[in-house]
Amino acid sequence: MLRLIVARLIGAVPTLFLIVAAAFFLLRLAPGGPFDAERALDPDVAQNLRRIYRLDRPLAEQFWLYLVSLIEGDFGPSLHWRDFSVNELFAKALPVSAALGAEALLAALLIGVALGLAGAGRETGLGARLVDGAAFFGVVLPAFVVAPLLQLGFGLTLHVLPVGGWEGGAWRNQILPVFTLALPQIAIVARLMQEGLRDALALPHIRTLRAFGLPAWHIQAHALRAAVLPALSYLGLAAANVLTGSVVVETIFGIPGMGRYFVDGALGRDYTLVMGTVVIVAALVVFFNLMVDIGYAWLDPRVRDE
Repeated sequence: MLRLIVARLIGAVPTLFLIVAAAFFLLRLAPGGPFDAERALDPDVAQNLRRIYRLDRPLAEQFWLYLVSLIEGDFGPSLHWRDFSVNELFAKALPVSAALGAEALLAALLIGVALGLAGAGRETGLGARLVDGAAFFGVVLPAFVVAPLLQLGFGLTLHVLPVGGWEGGAWRNQILPVFTLALPQIAIVARLMQEGLRDALALPHIRTLRAFGLPAWHIQAHALRAAVLPALSYLGLAAANVLTGSVVVETIFGIPGMGRYFVDGALGRDYTLVMGTVVIVAALVVFFNLMVDIGYAWLDPRVRDE
């Protein structure tokens, strides 16, 4: 197990480096700049700003200086929010996004597994049809369609939930954004669990247990370990989808998380803020995939042997 973790960590270093390099140079090559505005700045003022933020130096030198600051844990000053550093903005925004994403992942896992188990009994049963229908709508409907519909139904029509805001993480403000983020992942996890349990119930040792006359719940408990592997493999991708989907959800619901700062930074050409968001998201995706690999190796001894 330790060798697996070390190998994954070593492989994550060049991956993160390539992501940082690609994001850095693509941002610099994009048209526009952080100090462009409808009213052009005085040339001397613009030159001084570029000098202060080291944007007047060659790209290679800028990239090297950014890597040095990144290793020291400094994401640099924000070019859009002039009175704040990126670290200060993330200190407020990261806990909000982390809470939102963790709740969405937990809801996707619990509800998706429950629906998958309920629909795995018969391929043509009502449970299977409901899971298939929920998976279809959950995957097809994007967040920017689901979120306004939820706001219209539960906020503006029924008046039971707020349509936006965070209010310090009040539970009523979290229900709609968490459900919006979790819905497509619930659908996919449910489908994976449904198909995984059907395949597991057809394995030879499960048929042997059935031949011994064991109760159905006992047989499903034995099959669950093999059935959960496809859903577990998807959790890394689900985490990435939740992190990227939070950009849309946080903007629609007015949540002060990293996704909203990313949108503001992209519109204002805030290089350091966008780069910091990319680095944090990439590191979290690598971490979640590492956790998935460890969980997979724990459930399947063949992975540990390899």
